[in-house]
Amino acid sequence: MANIKPFRGYRYNSEKIENLGSVVSPPYYNMNKEDKDVLYENSRYNSVRLFSGKKFDEDTKEENTFTRAKECLDKWIEEDILVRDDEPVIYMYEQTIDMGGTLYSNTSFVALVELEDIGSGVILPCEKPHEVSLNDRYELLAATNADISMISCLYMEQEKDLFNLMNELHEEKPDVEFSSGDKVGENVQQRLWKISYKPTIDFIVERFKDMPLYITDGQTRYETCLKYRNYMKANNPNHTGNEPYNFMMMSLSNSNSDGLVSLPVHRGVKTPRKLSESMFIANAQDHFKVEKIIVDSNDEEFVQTMVRQIATVKSETRIAAYCGGNYFYRMVLQDDDYIKKEVYPEMSKEYCHLDIVALNKLIIEDVLRVGEEIYEEFVTPTRSYNACYRGVKDGEYDIMFILNPVKVEQIKNITAVGERLPEMTVSVYPKPSVGVIINVKDE
Repeated sequence: MANIKPFRGYRYNSEKIENLGSVVSPPYYNMNKEDKDVLYENSRYNSVRLFSGKKFDEDTKEENTFTRAKECLDKWIEEDILVRDDEPVIYMYEQTIDMGGTLYSNTSFVALVELEDIGSGVILPCEKPHEVSLNDRYELLAATNADISMISCLYMEQEKDLFNLMNELHEEKPDVEFSSGDKVGENVQQRLWKISYKPTIDFIVERFKDMPLYITDGQTRYETCLKYRNYMKANNPNHTGNEPYNFMMMSLSNSNSDGLVSLPVHRGVKTPRKLSESMFIANAQDHFKVEKIIVDSNDEEFVQTMVRQIATVKSETRIAAYCGGNYFYRMVLQDDDYIKKEVYPEMSKEYCHLDIVALNKLIIEDVLRVGEEIYEEFVTPTRSYNACYRGVKDGEYDIMFILNPVKVEQIKNITAVGERLPEMTVSVYPKPSVGVIINVKDE
């Protein structure tokens, strides 16, 4: 189903860049302003300047973050800071990160994947795209004509052909090995192998023809590439379908890998009106069993207790709510079928059973009165429950909600029927760093 092919990627020249960890960066949405400033200082060649450059008040149409990205890319290629591989290859890319004393490792194939229209059943976006980001990503792509970052996809392999191949390739010495800080202060071990042996490439290409791809990170960039392809196609009377703009760079990970972890995405809320905790609890009890849990411990243990208290192997919705103090509320949805019957009868049962759907509709919208039209103004998604917790402590949020992670099976079932999860719901980790490989669409 998926059509992939090898390519000649641009990579940092290790002869000119002594520390490769100083020039790669995390995905832009994983960074705050302070993180970005640190990356700028790490190296004048850090990839943050390409993917998420600074914006200034005096920026114009002729001089802005996107034109500066183009200038940097061209200059770095001209100066051999970025050099292109001699022959088309498929890359095997591994990241290993320590999270809370547990090592997680994501090994993926990095290749060009032919773009398919949404709804084709071949490449399945999991979430709704972010419209503001869509405009920015399009301007960057139009300016640079390059995939600065790779989007992440899961594939679900019934056999273990590709899984076994990865294990075999792991025995070989990597072409590149370095460590980097994914978020500032976090250490990520990174390794890259180049697969140039044609029979192996053909084997990988053939196996992917039988599998759909599930986009877990990069829906906005994927739709950006579709928009760009359509523009280029409309302005190319000799369009054949083989042009570089018909493909984009992707990281393809096996959903059965025990090194991947699905992380929850939490919500911090600054309510439009002054929050009355007693009224919140009273109204939440329309649909949830609410239990007040007192925790006599330090901040780190407090947050960990919230996480443990909502963890469940059952198919039920459990959410932790915190408004301040030395206690939190464990909220357990009482009628699992209410949303399907009364709120979204047109949506699949799997979609209606998502924790974030219950939170958005029954709590954030119905109780806190934050509707879709003002959601982005008052609700902040974050993968860090510690950051969310500090936000309540510091007065940035009035209330925070901790959720359980979305299961891979939920992603598969929801996207299979053409539905998408709410924005910022899926977080499969570790995520590809930016700048490890760059694909310039000129061949």
